[in-house]
Amino acid sequence: MKKLLLLLLLSLGLIGSSTSLAEYNSYKLGQAAGGYAIINDIFEKLTKSECGYAINKSYSLNETLNEIFLYLNNEDREEFIAFLDSEKFKNDLAENDSFISGTINAGKKDGLDEKTICGMLVTIASVLYQEAQSQWDYAKEHYSK
Repeated sequence: MKKLLLLLLLSLGLIGSSTSLAEYNSYKLGQAAGGYAIINDIFEKLTKSECGYAINKSYSLNETLNEIFLYLNNEDREEFIAFLDSEKFKNDLAENDSFISGTINAGKKDGLDEKTICGMLVTIASVLYQEAQSQWDYAKEHYSK
């Protein structure tokens, strides 16, 4: 009887602990959210660039930021709003513009045609997008509230 009771308690303990494996971690959630936001911004800008013809999906930084906001706790939401107003965030977005235009200009200087340049840009961005999407999905499942 004692062994049966011990087995029952252990089973209940394992069931209870398995539901609490995911716990809120703002650092890990923020890392994944940052990468996901940046790559969505790059794709939104690529869509509006001369390479837009090579992208068949719509991307929106604002929609991405709204999604991220839903997974943050109240304290982190306040920090997130402050970060969106910061110079650092504005500079990060400007770097994405520079990356796209710089890559296009460098490709033209090297004598590459537009389709080759855009193909390279979209391919690189697609690989980065898949990785960022996977990390964001994992973080939402394991580190959000």
